[in-house]
This record gives sequence, structure tokens and C-alpha cells, in this order.
Amino acid sequence: MIMMFYWVLIILLFLLLLLGAGWLMHRKEQDHQEEAAALRREIFLLQDKIRILTTPQEKRTKEIAETDAFLATVHSIIDEGLADGDFSVEAVSAKMHMSAQTFRRRLLNATGTSPKDYILGIQMEKAAGLLLHETGMPVQEVGRRCGFDDASSFAHSFRRFYGCSPSSYRDDA
Repeated sequence: MIMMFYWVLIILLFLLLLLGAGWLMHRKEQDHQEEAAALRREIFLLQDKIRILTTPQEKRTKEIAETDAFLATVHSIIDEGLADGDFSVEAVSAKMHMSAQTFRRRLLNATGTSPKDYILGIQMEKAAGLLLHETGMPVQEVGRRCGFDDASSFAHSFRRFYGCSPSSYRDDA
């Protein structure tokens, strides 16, 4: 009877060992997939840099001018949309007369950042300017003018972006 118990215990331990090994293999596969995705992104960026370096100067100058015009238009549309809350990726892409996916791709190619991060950067840039130049304006009003519905989400985003609260940013300047 005791011998049977030991055999059952050994079999259970063996099964647990197999399950643990299977889990480790699954985890390693996930890690490899994440590494492969990171390498694909890096290859894409390197291919883009090679394309830029091998493009004739005149064509690069034209591409730079087109990119600058594109970004100026995007910045203007977002800045106008902050006041009325109409600055989502879909709203901006519609005003640019392109699909949201095309807009995302072009903005990512032009800036290296996602549209969400680019829009947040514009919001924070405007907020910093208002905090420094409109010292009598309450922080809640600065947040509202920068497209935030409530003061807490504005303060959280501002702190994450600049590393300090809007009030201390204003006071330290």
C-alpha cells in the first residue's frame, strides 16, 4: 500500500514537472514573439532611414517640405479642436480628408509617435504656455481650454508628461 502511494506521488510529481515545463515553454514562446515584433519594428525604422539616405537631395527636400506642411496642418486642426473637444484621431483625419488609418500611418511616419501621443504633446504644450502666460487663469480653466473635461484627468496627464503638477509648474517658472 505504501509502495502504491509512492508510485502515485512520483507520477503526480512527474505530471507537475511536465506542466511546469510546458508553461515555461509557452512563456519563452511569448517572449520570442515580443522580441520578434520589436526586431520587425527596428528593421522597419532602419529601412526607412536607408530609404531617406539613398533618396536624392531634391526629393528629400520636397518630402521634408511636404511633411512640414502636413504637420503644420495637423497642429492647426488639433489646436482649433481643443476648444470645442473635436480633436480625436477620427475628427482630425476627417478634416484632413483621409481615413483614420492613413492619418495614423502618415503621422507615425512623420513624427515617430502615435497620434494619441502627438495630440497629448500639443495639449501639454498649450497647457504649459497658458500656465506661464495666463497666471490669473485657474488650472481647471487651463485644462478645459486644452481639451480636458475634468481637472483631475488634466492634472494626471500633466504630471505624467512634465513630472510635476500644473500648479507647481506655474509656481516654479
